[in-house]
Amino acid sequence: MRKYICLWCMMCCCAIMVSAQGNDPVAWEFSSRKIADQRYEVHISALVEYPWRIYSQHTDEGGPLPTVIAFEDNKAVELQGVVEEEGSLIEKYEEIFMVDARYYQGKVDFVQQVKVDKEIPQDLAGSVTFMACSDAQCLTPQEIRFKVRLH
Repeated sequence: MRKYICLWCMMCCCAIMVSAQGNDPVAWEFSSRKIADQRYEVHISALVEYPWRIYSQHTDEGGPLPTVIAFEDNKAVELQGVVEEEGSLIEKYEEIFMVDARYYQGKVDFVQQVKVDKEIPQDLAGSVTFMACSDAQCLTPQEIRFKVRLH
């Protein structure tokens, strides 16, 4: 337990120092694409500067903070399946977390298929929570809110 507290304190100190420098290595884009009648793909795309990385939605317990995508309720929009990840997934043991970590560098798309109740433009809102790390440091987790027009 003491090891985890020390690790957490070190990460917080590094994050405070880095955030004071205004470091923002991840750019996000949000879009939709019609794939059939009343069906769309919502793309939540991250462009991650080298040498930074963001983590998969699927991480082992005790590992880094996974990327979490949450959608607000909209009675006219039905989520179809789970959020898929499209990119070059890297799985590597990370000493700082003492687990195999799954992460992306460069570009990754998180894709959610949806079905709309009516063939009129709808908005789908939500948030993405993520943590960016390099080999030297991790930044404070961030939450980015978004709204995508389905048309």
